[in-house]
Amino acid sequence: MENPEEVEIRRAPKVLPWALTGAAFGMIAAFVLYLIVPESERSDENMLGLLLVSLGSLGLGAGVAFAIAVDLFTSSKAKRASAVRAEREAE
Repeated sequence: MENPEEVEIRRAPKVLPWALTGAAFGMIAAFVLYLIVPESERSDENMLGLLLVSLGSLGLGAGVAFAIAVDLFTSSKAKRASAVRAEREAE
């Protein structure tokens, strides 16, 4: 019988779904902001495209930061357990 090893069991959030959700919220905010600004105040440049890129990337960064913060918070609640390493048989 092999020696048991101490392992850490914890759940970590997936970063990609949080990042995409943040980007989606940023893009929704860009559309809302574009619709709020009166047409007479808009410039000749593509204001919607600039808002989508800037607020989308800001939301993406906020989503990643939130996922990292949740990971740091939940890592302190990790459980420890003893486990024995299993060897895989060759076929």
